[in-house]
Amino acid sequence: MPSIPFFDSKDCEWADMTVMLAGSPITKIRGLKYKAAKEKQLLHAAGDEPISIQHGNRTYEGQIKVLKGAIDDMNKAAQLAGGDDVLDMQFDIVVTYKPKGARQLQIDTLVSVEVKEFEKGWEQGAKHMDVTLPIVFMKLLSE
Repeated sequence: MPSIPFFDSKDCEWADMTVMLAGSPITKIRGLKYKAAKEKQLLHAAGDEPISIQHGNRTYEGQIKVLKGAIDDMNKAAQLAGGDDVLDMQFDIVVTYKPKGARQLQIDTLVSVEVKEFEKGWEQGAKHMDVTLPIVFMKLLSE
């Protein structure tokens, strides 16, 4: 009986990933999540069982977690471009998963990313500040 493949945590490690934000590598990144979704709804007609699944719009969203220094740099870049802060910027994010073992190079591109909000905050004893930026984007391209 053939074995069922399962996720091996050594297959893709944090150190195997690089992130480019607006064409520059971001080293003050602490986390990244992104997803694509598509509206789907069961269609009912005669009887009580669905007869098909109807499809609607696609949406793309996620979040990027960075150190305070990164959000400060992003806000400065936005001001140099004529905006107030990162909320006025639009940029692409390119995530590269390096080849390792049998895994091939994979690149995900988040197209036309915009930050929805940001919040800074401190707590007693903190050694650094993480800032989570909820994002929306127009398309997810995978190579």
